[in-house]
Amino acid sequence: MDINLLKKYFGEKFLKKELRFKSYDFVKDFLLNNFKEYEKNRNTNTITDRYLLKLSKFSKEELAFLILHSGYIPDSYEHDSSEETLHTKLTETLIYNWAKLIGFNNSKLPTQKSSYEDITISDKKNTIVCDAKSFRLGRSQKSPNVKDTIKLADYEKWLDKYGKQGIGGLITFPSLHDWKRGSDVYQYVSNPDKKVLLLFYEHISFFLISNYKSKNLIDLINDYPKLFAGKSNDRKKYWDQIIKNLFKNKIKEFKEFDKLANLINQENVKYKIKFLEKNINNAKSEIASLFNKYKHIDKLIEEITDTGSEISDKLFNNVKIIKHNKLTVDRINKFRIE
Repeated sequence: MDINLLKKYFGEKFLKKELRFKSYDFVKDFLLNNFKEYEKNRNTNTITDRYLLKLSKFSKEELAFLILHSGYIPDSYEHDSSEETLHTKLTETLIYNWAKLIGFNNSKLPTQKSSYEDITISDKKNTIVCDAKSFRLGRSQKSPNVKDTIKLADYEKWLDKYGKQGIGGLITFPSLHDWKRGSDVYQYVSNPDKKVLLLFYEHISFFLISNYKSKNLIDLINDYPKLFAGKSNDRKKYWDQIIKNLFKNKIKEFKEFDKLANLINQENVKYKIKFLEKNINNAKSEIASLFNKYKHIDKLIEEITDTGSEISDKLFNNVKIIKHNKLTVDRINKFRIE
């Protein structure tokens, strides 16, 4: 970790590793502490309101740090679970909060998911429809499919609701799931006629920490026909144009910040791997303790082969935990570690 850069951009607080780890776990811990309350009436607004209240007490540096490492769903959640859905919703809420802070005071979090964007970013005169993406670190692919990232028809449909106020779209995206080479996604986000912008959470973080405002984002989207003569899947060309025009007076600082952001994301990934490895070791210990209870192997075999017994359930549940966490660690090491 580059301590000097960390202090420069985020102040003294995050020089302590323990406080960085606390930030990496913040959303997960928040859900853990509020999930029982949510289960009483399944009211998502209760959770998002409490989350916004928490965020309102953050300093700008604390919020920017949280945004930087956002977009990663915990691999410990069951697929399609309420926890997964709520975690994704809180990422959307974080971007909504960011939009308000930079001057989009009329922004909204739509409660209807069907035919609606995740976040309506608006200052009354200009509206940007936003899709905040989140993925698991341990997903089976390096990068998501194009259709899981962008469908231009959806943006056209969302923008239609706002008439001339609808100036374009925004995708916020976790950089560790980026395409190393060109992708059709870059063709879509470099289309000068459609004006759908892709930004990583690092960009959103730097935007906040550097005191950019809503006008900077509005100008960038309105200038799309000047930035891109035509669509292209050239990843480097896309980012060169976006960085040069969004952070034109702070390009040197952004390059420095981006190096720091990569170190922070890698530290977060390694921290998450240690958590998964701890799950594996705990499950192994559970299995070992089950075997140690039995002096006679025949009795143990009898318990294990009785599929309705508590011993059998514990054994196979722990085997399942080991298998899942090992697979997840292998995928993270393959796709997310640099």
